[in-house]
Amino acid sequence: MKCYVHTDADAVGTCVECGKALCADCAVNVNDRIVCKGCAGRLAAQKACVPEQKKEPVLALILSLIGGIVTSSLLFSLGQLYNGQVKKFIILTVLNATIGMVAVIVYAFGGAITYGIGCLCCLPVLAMPMILYVYELYDAYDTAERINRGEPVKDWLD
Repeated sequence: MKCYVHTDADAVGTCVECGKALCADCAVNVNDRIVCKGCAGRLAAQKACVPEQKKEPVLALILSLIGGIVTSSLLFSLGQLYNGQVKKFIILTVLNATIGMVAVIVYAFGGAITYGIGCLCCLPVLAMPMILYVYELYDAYDTAERINRGEPVKDWLD
């Protein structure tokens, strides 16, 4: 087998990342693995992005869940705060409070306005907080996973 760059040179191995045949000049040893120069650069860039402090995705999920239960659904976004997304935490907390107040008002006065079919009319409004809570739980877990993989994670309004 011949090197993919130097077609006249015999290959000494293949890149474990992309599978290209490599000669002695093209092979790079990264953590006792043979890789090509292109993959070595990509691996080095990924390693530079990996955070020093890992986040626990399950802890982020549990914090969001417990925060919501203890505070009567106000702090379901506690996992975002754990992940370091302060702006997202503030926005979601205000959104939780606002949607919660709207849901209570619609539920309390919906029956009087709609003459008995108020509960049926209230279902979309009552479903909105649940949809937001599920999003917050998923986002807390997924963001912690992305932080651990070294992917860039942006806070809202950045």
